[in-house]
Amino acid sequence: MRTRRAELAEPGGLEGPEGDPPDATGPAKPSLFRRLWTRIKRIPRFPLILAVFGYLAADTPSLLPRPWYFQGLISGILALIFYAVGLAIASAVRAIGRWSDFRMSINSKSKRVAGIILIVLLAIGTLIYPVVNLVWHYAVTAYVGEPAPGPLYPIGSTLTAAVVMALFIGLFKAIAALVRWVTGHVGRHVAKVKTARLIATVLTVVVVGGVLDQVVVRGLLAAAKAQADAANASVPGGLKPPTSSLRSGGPGSLVTWDSIGADGKTFIGSGPTAQEITAAVNEPAKEPIRVFVAVDNNRTLEQTRDLAIAELDRTGGLDRKAVLVVTSTSTGFVNEWAAESFEYLLRGDTAIVTMQYSTLPSALALITTRQQPPLVGRMLFDAVATRVSAQPEGTRPKLYAGGESLGAYGGNGAFDSPADMLSKLDGALWTGTPSFTDLQAELTENRTYGSTTIDPTIDDGRHIRFAGDVPRLSADEYGHAYSPWEAPRVAYLQHDNDPVVWWSPSLLLSTPSWLEETRIPDTPMSYMSWLPFVTFWQVSGDMAMSNSVPGGFGHRYYENETVPAWAGILGMPINGDYTQIMAAIHAANPG
Repeated sequence: MRTRRAELAEPGGLEGPEGDPPDATGPAKPSLFRRLWTRIKRIPRFPLILAVFGYLAADTPSLLPRPWYFQGLISGILALIFYAVGLAIASAVRAIGRWSDFRMSINSKSKRVAGIILIVLLAIGTLIYPVVNLVWHYAVTAYVGEPAPGPLYPIGSTLTAAVVMALFIGLFKAIAALVRWVTGHVGRHVAKVKTARLIATVLTVVVVGGVLDQVVVRGLLAAAKAQADAANASVPGGLKPPTSSLRSGGPGSLVTWDSIGADGKTFIGSGPTAQEITAAVNEPAKEPIRVFVAVDNNRTLEQTRDLAIAELDRTGGLDRKAVLVVTSTSTGFVNEWAAESFEYLLRGDTAIVTMQYSTLPSALALITTRQQPPLVGRMLFDAVATRVSAQPEGTRPKLYAGGESLGAYGGNGAFDSPADMLSKLDGALWTGTPSFTDLQAELTENRTYGSTTIDPTIDDGRHIRFAGDVPRLSADEYGHAYSPWEAPRVAYLQHDNDPVVWWSPSLLLSTPSWLEETRIPDTPMSYMSWLPFVTFWQVSGDMAMSNSVPGGFGHRYYENETVPAWAGILGMPINGDYTQIMAAIHAANPG
């Protein structure tokens, strides 16, 4: 007869310390190999098959090359996810079987043979398939011009995946042990064993979830913020305060150099002088104006914006030929290649104004305050637009906008619709715009029939053009020339392998349109296929690598693209000879 203690101990509950000691004359302890084999045989077959499928699927082609350890991390995560899905399915099937009183049996010898064959096949697939997949990894690295992975790549990624799985399984076992421990204590006061286990499980989930939320997550966020604040206070590359009064942090500035932040210092401390522009274009040039104001605990976002406007007035930015409002990323990053393209092409007769609104990196800033970038984008643009419109007609500067990544998301948020953007601007350049940007999504959705998500055509390119490379600025993806580019002109630069552009939570369970379309051969997208859960994690992993590839790929938009793009937006020939300008920008920002 089973005791209550035995019931609580199953399937591994608390067992008292008073159990009988092992018999000293009992059978010898099994060997390590036999113990390992016994454990392997106990692994549920169906979840194991799904776990191996998840592991192998993670190694299929994606947008960008990944180092072996990152590939192993993604493979391990996906193997665990598919294993958990397998466990859920198996549990549901067992529940249905009990409910319907359906039973199925198999000869023990056949079952043993089938199990051995299955394990061997899974082991072979796990070890051989990544080696075969090296061909795909070679193609992706060749596309971006990086060295091909070495022959040890599959070994390193497989071992990393194994470590990841071991860590998570260990965590799961620790939580399961905690549930059993709590069950033992609850069982002393609750009559029914199932009720005791349910209460113990709920209590454990609540406590563990609370610890994760209040201690781990908040602790990590606090550590990330502390690190971000420290990085924000640093001086990149030994930059020194500007000596020009036309730059924030310089002589007469309303903000101090030390208050500007790391990305602000990079923006203010970079950029061409009038002499450098003159040397590149062989024409007289002006000293460009750059305005940057950083976030400060002692002032609100509105006060930060007002200070930026005051700086724009102080430097005489409204007297220039063109004013560019850049919505930066959270920390104040501005694409230097795009900014310098604007300044060189307009011979320095420019003013660029932007502001920082957080010290957190873009990903964390987006998670914590998703509405802040569009709020800041609208706030700053409206204030500058108001000052521009107040200038006497005929002396009023032209008004442009720009931004990259989170900055493009925020900058697009300054407008209610594409028509609103065209009515308020003389032009704009958006680079690496995330797919969750409302205006970008609206334009893509309403593209010309027959054009693709990757290279959408909008009204035959009359005002707005999407381009993955320079030729797409002048013609659609089929090579058909666009109509003349009429003012106001807006360009969205988006690489076909930029994961920031294509990432979306919907990748978890639905096929994106950009993977349903006919794709250009021999590109990363041409090798990809959508798989549930897999593609989401692959593209998520690609995002971490998006700034680790050469310019012109991933999330890196350099002078060879930004100069022609800004030239077209400004009404200049897209295919003009800008080699000297590009060379000057590249020399200052080799990337």
